[in-house]
Parts: sequence; C-alpha cells; structure tokens
Amino acid sequence: MNLQGYVVFITGGGSSLGEGIAQAVTEKGAAVVLADINTDSAKKVADKLKVAGHKAIVVKMDVTNENDIQRTIEEAEAAMGKIDVLVNNAGITKMQNIEDISKQDWDTVFAINVCGLFRCCQVFADIVKKKNASGKIINIASNAAKVTFPGQAHYNASKAAVTNMTQSLAKELAPAINVNAVCPGAVDTEMLKSCMVQTIESDLENKNMKISDLREAWSPPQLGRLIQPIEVGRVVAFLASDDALIIRGQSISVDAGNTPY
Repeated sequence: MNLQGYVVFITGGGSSLGEGIAQAVTEKGAAVVLADINTDSAKKVADKLKVAGHKAIVVKMDVTNENDIQRTIEEAEAAMGKIDVLVNNAGITKMQNIEDISKQDWDTVFAINVCGLFRCCQVFADIVKKKNASGKIINIASNAAKVTFPGQAHYNASKAAVTNMTQSLAKELAPAINVNAVCPGAVDTEMLKSCMVQTIESDLENKNMKISDLREAWSPPQLGRLIQPIEVGRVVAFLASDDALIIRGQSISVDAGNTPY
C-alpha cells in the first residue's frame, strides 16, 4: 500500500469522511487535493495534514457545475503536475418520507451523488487518456446501494446508480484506469448526525429517541460502535495502491459485515 509520489484528488475533501480518506492516503505517502464547495472546512483538514508533514492543497469546486468541475480538475492537475487517483466522495442525503420528497429534493440528490460524480470521472479520464497515462477512480457509494433504508428513497437510488456506473466505467476505461466503489455502512460523520436529527424530526423514528439512542441502534452489531472515517479511508488507500490492480469494477462493503451476504 505504498502511495509515495501519488496525487489523490478528493471531492468533498472538507467533510468528515473526506478527512478520513485524506488521512489514510497521506499516511501512505500521497499528496492530496481537497476539493470542496466549502473551502473553510477543507482548509481545516489541509492544515491538520500539513502539521503532520503531508502535502495538501485546497480547491473550490461545485460538483453540480460542469464547467467548474472541468476547470478545477485541470487547474489542480497543472498545479500538482499530475493526478493519479480520483476519489468521488462528495455526496448529500436527506431523511424524508416518500410523500415528502419533492422533484427538487430528488434532483438535488442526483445532481450531486450521480451527475457530479459522473462528470468528474469524465474529466479525469480525458486527462489520463490525453497523457497516455494510467489512473484509478474510487467512487464512494453506500451500503444503501445494496440494502435500502426507509426515509431515503432518493439516496438509496442514487447510490445504486453509483455502483452500477462503477461497473460500466471499469469495463469501458480498462486497462488504463482502474475503477472501484466503496460502500460504507454507518460512519461516524457530521452527515450521519444530520441524518439522525432529521430522522427524529420527521418521525421516521420515535421522537422520544435521542441521538445517543440512534448511534447505538445504527451501529453494526458485529462491531458494537459506529465505523470511523479513517477506517473507510484505509480501504480507499488500498484500492488506490497498485496492490489492488486486479480488483476492478467492485463495490466493496465497508460496514463490519452488516450487509447481508
């Protein structure tokens, strides 16, 4: 799992999971580009990495804006000299009953989780092909792509689209670009905490429940706690390395065995 000399571009790099991924790949020697619409959070992550002696830069990118994606990835590639690995981590979810999901809600989830991810893959693949180089794409999906959860019809569908797209891209972009997906379970992030709050407020669960109750209820029973971001990041680091070259088109569950086999 040696990533020395690698440059890893991480969308949603300022998020909790983005930070865990960045920590894991930099520990293996990679430099990172943290792309996020919220540059303040991305800069906080970058500062931590720099204190630890790692190389990290921050770029502002809106994954719902095709022109922004093109410009940002090209500028990052020019600044770093190359991009070896694209990690599509930017994502959004909302906890809503089916009858409460508006067209705008549906479109927003798909614009970020599916359309933005696909466009990032397109731009990265074009850069790699033009340089006659090789690279890796790692899409952050979810175990919701395999086992659906109530209150997340749009999110479940978007993540299923990501795993299906991963298979298509793996076949079409081979052998130059290796494409896989990671499907995390309940990861201890700010997004998960937001889901818990929305779940209680929307009465998807008993409103008498507290966040602490949901943390316990949503923890994989085989683990007895929530998954930590860096634990997902270590799987990403493995897939980014040449040790994983024969793993292609896979959607790997990282959920402590909570997805039925």
